[in-house]
Amino acid sequence: MGLLKLAALCAICVLPVTLLRRKTPEQALLLTIAVLAVVLAECLAEAAPLLEELRGLFQRAGVETAHISVLLRTTAAALVTRFCADLCRDGGSQALASAVETAGAAASLLIALPLLKAVVTLLTGFF
Repeated sequence: MGLLKLAALCAICVLPVTLLRRKTPEQALLLTIAVLAVVLAECLAEAAPLLEELRGLFQRAGVETAHISVLLRTTAAALVTRFCADLCRDGGSQALASAVETAGAAASLLIALPLLKAVVTLLTGFF
């Protein structure tokens, strides 16, 4: 869809969301989720060729596939965490947003644990 079209879609939806938020905040949140789903689906579709290009570059550089997977999964966890936390804030719950951010940080650490183990193994091999 392209960046400009996605930006236009989001900009156009700001007014209805703002108007709905005054009378029916639930519908405003649903509209926000719907637009976010469309934007996310388009971003994933646009990112697929980029991911293949990155994999090819990393393979040519000799980086293991597991390390690439950790990088991509950590990035995905960060993006999902941010979107969910923003939705919680839009819904009026700062506490839920903080909980989502904490869970996202923990998930990122768990995802990156194999990479950390590989680094420790590499370092202990030098000493």
